[in-house]
Amino acid sequence: MLKKLLISLLFLSLNVHAEKIPKDKNIIAQQERWGIIQYQKGNYKEAFEKLSELASWGYKESQYALAFMFLKGQHVQQSTLIGMGWLGVAAESGHKKWIELFEKLYNSAPKEEQVKFDKIIADYISKFGMKAQKVTCRKRIKPPSQRVILDCIKSDHYITTHDINLVESELMITGF
Repeated sequence: MLKKLLISLLFLSLNVHAEKIPKDKNIIAQQERWGIIQYQKGNYKEAFEKLSELASWGYKESQYALAFMFLKGQHVQQSTLIGMGWLGVAAESGHKKWIELFEKLYNSAPKEEQVKFDKIIADYISKFGMKAQKVTCRKRIKPPSQRVILDCIKSDHYITTHDINLVESELMITGF
């Protein structure tokens, strides 16, 4: 009996990352807006602190900004591989400009890099994608600029957490 209890406790302690945490959608929206504003101002450290958390929860604008932070090395170690992973999962939203940019960068890469991109994108979609994180997105036009805004919300108010990779050596994808 004691042995079963200890095994159960060990199993629970190993699955802390998969714990579901309740979050208020209004607080999440404010956090994402603040993070995007900080990114646009060039305050990359502050932006990363807010956006990396939201990107891991499936929020597409946060994922898109994080992609550029990795592609350009803004507050993080520059990594085309991790940046393309975030850009690929952000493009899952259906945002036309994001998809076009992703395809342009992807198609300009050598085939061996594309294979690596495919692996990281598949991994990121399985963890941070819309289905995995229960996120739905819709586009709307923001007057008066007529700029397309992407509104993403979770279908429930729980967050499944996963660690994000900060450097390529942390990637746990086979074949690298």
